[in-house]
Amino acid sequence: MGEKHRVVILAADLADSAAAQKLKRAPVEVTLIDRRKFHFFKPLLYQVATGSLSPGEIARRYAVS
Repeated sequence: MGEKHRVVILAADLADSAAAQKLKRAPVEVTLIDRRKFHFFKPLLYQVATGSLSPGEIARRYAVS
């Protein structure tokens, strides 16, 4: 009973990132696997394409702990 459960989240998007944040408070070990070290907020991607926002304004690095 002393062993923690493990949760693996693959190909993280906005909902997966939120789930990982919620699970930080639970007694589980969370592993988030994605090919990038950051998350793009895709609804604003068109504004980057038109030059009104920079990529850094719609990207957030995943927190590593």
